[in-house]
Amino acid sequence: MQKQLSAVEYEFVTDNGLLNQFCRHWQSKDFLAIDTEFMRVDTFYPRLALLQISDGEANYLIDPLNISDWTLFSELMLNPEITKVFHSCSEDLLVFIRHFELLPNPVFDTQIANAFLNQGFALSYQNLVADQMDIVLPKGETRSDWLQRPLSDEQLQYAVLDVVFLPDIYTRQLKALKAQNRLAWVMEDCQRLLGNYQAEITQDFSQAYLNISAAWQLEPRQLAVLKALASWRELRARQRDKPKNWIVRDKELLNIAKELPSDSEALTAVDGLHASFIRYEGAAVLDLVQQALNISDTDLPPRIERPLSNAQKKHFKKAQELVAAKAEALGLPVEILGRKRTLMELFLTVTKQDGAAGQQGIPIDEVQLPVELQGWRHDILVQDLLELMQ
Repeated sequence: MQKQLSAVEYEFVTDNGLLNQFCRHWQSKDFLAIDTEFMRVDTFYPRLALLQISDGEANYLIDPLNISDWTLFSELMLNPEITKVFHSCSEDLLVFIRHFELLPNPVFDTQIANAFLNQGFALSYQNLVADQMDIVLPKGETRSDWLQRPLSDEQLQYAVLDVVFLPDIYTRQLKALKAQNRLAWVMEDCQRLLGNYQAEITQDFSQAYLNISAAWQLEPRQLAVLKALASWRELRARQRDKPKNWIVRDKELLNIAKELPSDSEALTAVDGLHASFIRYEGAAVLDLVQQALNISDTDLPPRIERPLSNAQKKHFKKAQELVAAKAEALGLPVEILGRKRTLMELFLTVTKQDGAAGQQGIPIDEVQLPVELQGWRHDILVQDLLELMQ
């Protein structure tokens, strides 16, 4: 029988003094459970509207619209002795980068931990609470306007419920992971998750063009143009705080790179470009195209590998089957042990390096491994995968 859900008590923090008081108190804690409520409708960045914290003893709701001094809170988020516990923290991390200009560290993601315990892959917080606590959480405020003030009692109760069960779930997961000798695996993956946001911290988007799916069709000179345009779009979206596709879509960036327009008339003829984009961004785009055209041949980006042939697809499928068998033997979701994207990166690397090495192939210890295969997965996967792929 599912447990009845009663009202949850919380401290509502709406001024700097009270926040700093709690921050000093939290410095003695081993962990803090954290969640955010934000709005992201027509902006690039999510706008922080509420911050929820539970320290395992009490619950707190922090109103960021009334706080101006985040100094002690930021120090707390970077304290290496305090684990910051989230559930599915990807968007929360983007909120932290935007609002606090930092990434909390170290981080423990209960969604990731749940997968390592083979209790569900990519399980929502609501389903995790239902499984672990036998409690059904309400969903009525999911689409609330969290930037409105005052927030309703229903909104505040909904928000605090997002963290109130995390300490207990974290404690259970910690115990189970230690018993299975998998805690280090989870912490490694959580740490790597932070690394995914390095470009956001450095604002270096020079590799963004590699995420445009049809880029393999371009010659190196065209790729240089696409590389410049993709990096510019990332920065422009952040400057204007608008979604990337509101600036210009992938398809249009590819068309510009293919056509290599040299003036406004040629840019106007590029398929798919709106007149307003050409009017406001045309000069910058033409300048980027010209700069890329002036790059020396030796500095051009290499061509991107073509999509796999049918024969290569069959060979790649064998690698996926190998990973699936090992995942089943370990009691892990296959998505945790070897993501398709990681396997594809390794497959293309091996194919390219083998081709350069000739018939002898390349020694296994000289293969450039994806970052994800350099940690705990290395001893489980790499030797067998490389032998199969070569």
